[in-house]
Amino acid sequence: MILFISPGSPFARILRVLMRERGPEMTEQLVPLRDPASPLLEHSPPGRVPVLLDGEVAIGEVPLILAHLGWLPVNPVASARLGQMLALIDSIAVWNRDLRRPPEQRSPAFQALELTRASRILDALDPAAYDPFSTEGVALACALGYCERRHTVFRWRQGRSRLAAWYDAAVARPAFDATIPPPSGI
Repeated sequence: MILFISPGSPFARILRVLMRERGPEMTEQLVPLRDPASPLLEHSPPGRVPVLLDGEVAIGEVPLILAHLGWLPVNPVASARLGQMLALIDSIAVWNRDLRRPPEQRSPAFQALELTRASRILDALDPAAYDPFSTEGVALACALGYCERRHTVFRWRQGRSRLAAWYDAAVARPAFDATIPPPSGI
Protein backbone atom coordinates (compact mmCIF):
# COMPACT_ATOMS: atom_id res chain seq x y z
CA MET A 1 0.00 0.00 0.00
CA ILE A 2 1.06 3.54 -0.75
CA LEU A 3 -0.16 6.60 1.11
CA PHE A 4 0.14 9.80 -0.92
CA ILE A 5 0.81 12.70 1.43
CA SER A 6 1.89 16.28 1.80
CA PRO A 7 3.95 16.76 4.99
CA GLY A 8 1.89 19.78 6.04
CA SER A 9 -1.51 18.09 5.73
CA PRO A 10 -3.22 17.48 9.08
CA PHE A 11 -5.59 15.06 7.34
CA ALA A 12 -2.65 12.98 6.10
CA ARG A 13 -0.98 13.22 9.49
CA ILE A 14 -3.90 11.44 11.16
CA LEU A 15 -3.25 8.39 9.00
CA ARG A 16 0.51 8.68 9.25
CA VAL A 17 0.35 8.61 13.06
CA LEU A 18 -2.15 5.75 13.16
CA MET A 19 -0.13 3.67 10.70
CA ARG A 20 3.01 4.09 12.75
CA GLU A 21 1.19 3.01 15.90
CA ARG A 22 -1.13 0.33 14.51
CA GLY A 23 0.36 -0.86 11.23
CA PRO A 24 0.22 -2.01 8.52
CA GLU A 25 3.51 -0.80 7.23
CA MET A 26 3.15 1.18 4.03
CA THR A 27 5.07 3.50 1.80
CA GLU A 28 4.48 7.23 2.10
CA GLN A 29 4.87 9.12 -1.14
CA LEU A 30 5.24 12.89 -0.99
CA VAL A 31 3.33 14.61 -3.78
CA PRO A 32 3.07 18.24 -4.77
CA LEU A 33 -0.36 19.80 -4.43
CA ARG A 34 -1.93 22.25 -6.89
CA ASP A 35 0.49 21.06 -9.57
CA PRO A 36 -0.92 19.81 -12.89
CA ALA A 37 2.05 17.42 -13.18
CA SER A 38 1.55 15.84 -9.73
CA PRO A 39 1.79 12.03 -9.83
CA LEU A 40 -1.17 11.99 -7.46
CA LEU A 41 -3.52 13.01 -10.28
CA GLU A 42 -2.93 9.71 -12.07
CA HIS A 43 -4.63 7.98 -9.14
CA SER A 44 -6.94 10.65 -7.78
CA PRO A 45 -8.34 13.41 -10.02
CA PRO A 46 -9.31 15.67 -7.07
CA GLY A 47 -5.59 16.02 -6.28
CA ARG A 48 -6.12 16.16 -2.52
CA VAL A 49 -4.25 14.23 0.13
CA PRO A 50 -4.32 11.80 1.71
CA VAL A 51 -4.96 9.08 -0.85
CA LEU A 52 -4.37 5.43 -0.09
CA LEU A 53 -3.42 3.26 -3.06
CA ASP A 54 -4.24 -0.35 -2.20
CA GLY A 55 -3.46 -2.40 -5.26
CA GLU A 56 -5.32 -0.75 -8.11
CA VAL A 57 -7.81 1.06 -5.87
CA ALA A 58 -7.16 4.67 -4.85
CA ILE A 59 -9.15 5.73 -1.79
CA GLY A 60 -9.36 9.40 -0.88
CA GLU A 61 -10.83 11.19 2.14
CA VAL A 62 -9.89 10.33 5.69
CA PRO A 63 -13.15 8.62 6.78
CA LEU A 64 -13.10 6.31 3.76
CA ILE A 65 -9.46 5.38 4.32
CA LEU A 66 -10.13 4.82 8.02
CA ALA A 67 -13.05 2.55 7.12
CA HIS A 68 -10.92 0.62 4.62
CA LEU A 69 -8.25 0.03 7.28
CA GLY A 70 -10.79 -0.87 9.97
CA TRP A 71 -10.04 2.22 12.06
CA LEU A 72 -13.28 4.15 11.68
CA PRO A 73 -14.98 4.29 15.09
CA VAL A 74 -18.22 2.32 15.30
CA ASN A 75 -19.28 3.77 18.63
CA PRO A 76 -21.64 6.70 17.88
CA VAL A 77 -20.01 8.96 20.47
CA ALA A 78 -16.54 8.29 19.07
CA SER A 79 -17.84 8.79 15.53
CA ALA A 80 -19.35 12.13 16.52
CA ARG A 81 -16.07 13.21 18.10
CA LEU A 82 -14.14 12.23 14.99
CA GLY A 83 -16.58 14.17 12.83
CA GLN A 84 -16.09 17.26 14.96
CA MET A 85 -12.31 16.96 14.73
CA LEU A 86 -12.44 16.63 10.93
CA ALA A 87 -14.71 19.71 10.85
CA LEU A 88 -12.20 21.54 13.05
CA ILE A 89 -9.34 20.70 10.69
CA ASP A 90 -11.42 21.73 7.69
CA SER A 91 -12.31 25.05 9.33
CA ILE A 92 -8.69 25.82 10.15
CA ALA A 93 -7.46 24.71 6.72
CA VAL A 94 -9.87 26.94 4.78
CA TRP A 95 -9.09 29.84 7.12
CA ASN A 96 -5.40 29.20 6.45
CA ARG A 97 -5.99 29.22 2.68
CA ASP A 98 -7.70 32.59 2.92
CA LEU A 99 -4.71 34.00 4.80
CA ARG A 100 -2.43 32.85 1.96
CA ARG A 101 -4.32 34.88 -0.62
CA PRO A 102 -3.11 38.35 -1.62
CA PRO A 103 -4.26 40.86 1.03
CA GLU A 104 -6.81 42.49 -1.26
CA GLN A 105 -8.50 39.10 -1.85
CA ARG A 106 -8.77 38.06 1.79
CA SER A 107 -12.07 38.08 3.61
CA PRO A 108 -11.98 39.32 7.21
CA ALA A 109 -15.61 38.24 7.63
CA PHE A 110 -14.79 34.71 6.47
CA GLN A 111 -11.77 34.55 8.77
CA ALA A 112 -13.91 35.72 11.70
CA LEU A 113 -16.45 33.00 10.91
CA GLU A 114 -13.76 30.29 10.91
CA LEU A 115 -12.20 31.63 14.11
CA THR A 116 -15.62 31.47 15.76
CA ARG A 117 -16.26 27.96 14.44
CA ALA A 118 -12.86 26.59 15.52
CA SER A 119 -13.13 28.24 18.94
CA ARG A 120 -16.64 26.90 19.44
CA ILE A 121 -15.51 23.34 18.66
CA LEU A 122 -12.57 23.51 21.07
CA ASP A 123 -14.58 25.20 23.81
CA ALA A 124 -17.28 22.52 23.61
CA LEU A 125 -14.98 19.55 24.03
CA ASP A 126 -13.74 17.92 27.19
CA PRO A 127 -10.16 16.78 26.55
CA ALA A 128 -10.48 14.11 29.25
CA ALA A 129 -13.09 12.39 27.07
CA TYR A 130 -10.54 11.88 24.27
CA ASP A 131 -8.31 8.84 24.56
CA PRO A 132 -5.14 10.12 22.86
CA PHE A 133 -4.60 6.71 21.23
CA SER A 134 -8.11 6.55 19.73
CA THR A 135 -8.77 7.63 16.16
CA GLU A 136 -10.62 10.73 17.32
CA GLY A 137 -7.89 11.51 19.87
CA VAL A 138 -5.23 11.32 17.18
CA ALA A 139 -7.38 13.57 14.98
CA LEU A 140 -7.66 16.13 17.80
CA ALA A 141 -3.90 16.09 18.38
CA CYS A 142 -3.27 16.49 14.63
CA ALA A 143 -5.67 19.44 14.46
CA LEU A 144 -3.91 21.19 17.32
CA GLY A 145 -0.50 20.28 15.92
CA TYR A 146 -1.49 21.92 12.64
CA CYS A 147 -2.18 25.11 14.57
CA GLU A 148 1.13 24.85 16.42
CA ARG A 149 3.19 24.72 13.21
CA ARG A 150 1.11 25.86 10.25
CA HIS A 151 -1.67 28.11 11.51
CA THR A 152 -0.17 29.97 14.42
CA VAL A 153 -2.58 32.90 14.09
CA PHE A 154 -5.09 30.74 15.96
CA ARG A 155 -4.02 31.00 19.57
CA TRP A 156 -5.87 27.87 20.58
CA ARG A 157 -3.95 27.48 23.88
CA GLN A 158 -5.26 30.77 25.32
CA GLY A 159 -7.79 29.97 28.02
CA ARG A 160 -7.56 26.22 27.36
CA SER A 161 -4.92 25.01 29.80
CA ARG A 162 -6.52 21.55 30.21
CA LEU A 163 -6.58 21.07 26.45
CA ALA A 164 -2.98 22.31 26.15
CA ALA A 165 -1.84 19.81 28.81
CA TRP A 166 -3.76 17.03 27.05
CA TYR A 167 -2.13 17.95 23.73
CA ASP A 168 1.39 18.12 25.15
CA ALA A 169 1.01 14.63 26.64
CA ALA A 170 -0.68 13.21 23.52
CA VAL A 171 2.06 14.28 21.12
CA ALA A 172 4.92 13.03 23.31
CA ARG A 173 5.03 9.85 21.23
CA PRO A 174 7.39 8.69 18.49
CA ALA A 175 4.61 8.63 15.86
CA PHE A 176 3.97 12.34 16.40
CA ASP A 177 7.68 13.19 16.42
CA ALA A 178 8.10 11.36 13.09
CA THR A 179 5.27 13.32 11.44
CA ILE A 180 5.85 16.90 12.61
CA PRO A 181 4.63 19.22 9.85
CA PRO A 182 6.92 21.93 8.54
CA PRO A 183 6.24 25.47 9.77
CA SER A 184 4.39 27.73 7.36
CA GLY A 185 4.76 31.22 8.71
CA ILE A 186 1.05 31.88 9.16
